[in-house]
This record gives sequence, structure tokens and C-alpha cells, in this order.
Amino acid sequence: MSEVEYVGDQHALICEGRVLVDMGPTNVAPLSAPPASPVKKEQDQSEIANWGEENDFPQKIIEAAKLSTELVPLMDWQSRALQGREVSAMQRFFDSEKGEWALKAVGDADIDAFLQDRRFKRYMREAAVDFFWFWNVFPELIKSIDEKTIAYLGTQDASHCRWSKMDAKGRILKCFVNANWPEAKAKDKETITYDVIDPYSNTSIDEVRNSKAKSFVYPISYPSPGHNYYQLAKWNGFLASGWYDIAKNIPKTKVSVMKRMLSVTHILYIPADYWPNAYKDWGKKSPEDKTAIKKAKVKEINDQLTGADNAGKTILAEIVYDHNGKPLPGWEIKPVEQLKLDGNHLEDSREASEHLMRALGVDPTLVGDGPGKKLGGGGGSDKRMAFNIYVALLQPYRDVILEPLYFIAEYNGWLAKYPGLCFKTTEIELETLDKNHQTANEVVN
Repeated sequence: MSEVEYVGDQHALICEGRVLVDMGPTNVAPLSAPPASPVKKEQDQSEIANWGEENDFPQKIIEAAKLSTELVPLMDWQSRALQGREVSAMQRFFDSEKGEWALKAVGDADIDAFLQDRRFKRYMREAAVDFFWFWNVFPELIKSIDEKTIAYLGTQDASHCRWSKMDAKGRILKCFVNANWPEAKAKDKETITYDVIDPYSNTSIDEVRNSKAKSFVYPISYPSPGHNYYQLAKWNGFLASGWYDIAKNIPKTKVSVMKRMLSVTHILYIPADYWPNAYKDWGKKSPEDKTAIKKAKVKEINDQLTGADNAGKTILAEIVYDHNGKPLPGWEIKPVEQLKLDGNHLEDSREASEHLMRALGVDPTLVGDGPGKKLGGGGGSDKRMAFNIYVALLQPYRDVILEPLYFIAEYNGWLAKYPGLCFKTTEIELETLDKNHQTANEVVN
């Protein structure tokens, strides 16, 4: 005799998987609790400022992102767009003939060598990734051997970094780097401790110059209200709202259904009216009791139809009458030619995808439309305009990841040598095919 296999609370497989029983809809269970947002742990006596209640918020973000087919690729797209083609040194000056401020290239060999160095390019790549993942970046600055210049700009992996708690003046003085959070401690031998540059101090250049330390961390992030230590990425609402859970669970549901239901040859429909008419106190029963009754009935049907002793039997068709003596809709068993599962949950999946792209601030035109019936993401003109708009709005983010470079320019004397020195990102601006017979021009932003 075969066992009953339940596919959720509404469906069950009987007769060795050949008959699907539809017991009618049940109450939808609430979504699981969303990941906790980072908050300060006021009673914690550690010198470390926890990132999240359990000091493992970045680790939870990484684990959650691994389960999404869209989140990681979309953040990768954003980080590549943020990097552009290259960073160039420019000098801002007032063009008296045109009556406006303009830019001209700075042909300084030392500055250009720093910007073209593979280590700086690696900084841009890693900083852009950490920025969109965590909204916090932990750049490392290292002095030259003679300590007269800053010779290196790189990053420490954001998920490995934790700040010390603020002092009485609200300053963060130390950064602790360890790959073993949340178990790690500030005094562990694996923990690397860095002095932190105060980005708000007018004397930070002299403080670094006079310090005996060789390496420093320069804190950068994009502000989010109410977060003193670690800022909260703008897309975190996608996780907390429940849309992440919907997007994550849909593939599991489809795989489970396909594995269990492709062998189905018949479907047995039990009308929703059957239960309250067959059980007079149905309305007073709890959801758990209702589910138990439904499962007991399904087991009864399965026992009746399966096993060698029951070969050749037919299903018991129960008829229930209303108060006027008229029969209510009865049970129906129908053959299934081909169970179509392709379209299940497509609209839910598409809606979750749209919420994710809105949370990330990515126009679907640029990355392709989400899952569902619609295909593509717009024509060439739509993509060109959407890309140009997106790039135009990247400047505040670029100001964040380039801020340590401005500190280096001041420390190394570049700013004194070239008043108005600034750093701009060169990239491709898409144009129409009929404009000068070319598809793109290089622009500096």
C-alpha cells in the first residue's frame, strides 16, 4: 500500500503518485522574519561597535545574496558602471572668454603614475563592489618608505572590518580587521588594528604625517539616517519587506512541484463546500484541526484505492445535499493529459524582480526585463537615454569612493601644486547611430 505524499496543505499525491488530490485552499502562512537591521548594542562592554545585533550583519547579507539569481549580478552591473573606464586628474579653472568654469588635463607624471598603477585600479574595483553591497568602504592608505607621501591606496574587505566605539568626542579611532566575525575579538592575534583618519578634522593631514603608524583606514560611506557606525544600503528594504523571501522560495516551490507532480495522471477535486457540510462544526475548528481532518480523509481515499487487495476498486463518490435537498457540487476526478507548470508563480517572480530593481535604483531598460511574459528591456534609444541618466546620477557615489584620493592629493602636495585639482571619471557616452556615424563618444564626468 502506498503512502500519502503531501505537497503543501492544499495538495496531496495518492495512488503511488498517479492521483493529485486538491483539498481546497488554506490560509496562507506568514513569511518568516526578515534579516535584522544593524543596531547598536548599548549594554555590550566590548570595545568593538557591533555591525548588527550579533555583529554578523555583513555575513548575513552575503549568505542571503548567494540565494538570489538577480541581486549579485545587478550589484555587479552597478559596480562596473561606477568604475567607468579610468580616473583622470583635471584642473578646474575659470575660462574668462566663455565666462564659465572649465577643466583641463593635468600632465603630471607622478599623479598619472599613481592613477594608472594596477593597485589603484584594484582599489576602484573593490571599493565599487563594497559600496553597493554594504554602503560602507574601508580604504587602506600606506605611507611611502620616507613617509613623505601616501604611496598606496587599497581596500580591506568590508565584511572583515569593524569600528571601535566612539570616544567622548564622537570620534572613531580604530578599525579592527578579522576574517572570523562574529566570534573574533579585538585582542585576538588574528586581528589587525589600524588607526582611523578623522575625515572631519581640519588637522588630519598633520596628524597622519606626525603619526608613527605606517598604515591607516580612511572611513567612507554613503549616509543613511540614524546609523552612526555602519550605514545601511538602500536595497536592504528588499530583504526586510519580504520580497526577498518570495523571490527565494519560488524556485524551491517549482522544483518541488515538478519532482513530485510530473507522474500525476489524474486530479481529484474536493469542493470547498464539502468540508463545512460534512462536518457541522467546521467553522469552529482551528486551522490545524481542519488540516488534520483533510489529511485523514486523503489517507482514507488512498487506503481505499491502493494495495493488492483493492485492485480494481473505484473511488467513493460522496454526495452532500444542501438544506433544500439539492446536491452540492460533488467530487470530480479528471485525467491529466499534461500537467503545465511553466507559468506557475511567474507574475510573483516578476513582481519581486521589479521591487529589487527599484530598490537598487536600476532601470530595467538597462539590464533586461525581469522574469515573466515580457521580453527585452526596451529599444536602443531607451537604453541610451536610460544609461546617460544613470551615469549622470553616479557622481555623488563617485565622490564617496574618490574621497581618499583627495586626501592623498593634499598629503602628497598635488593640490598645492595644481590649485583646483580634481579627479574625474572617463567613460563612454552612448550616441545615436546617425550622429557623425559613430555610436559613442568619450566623456569626462
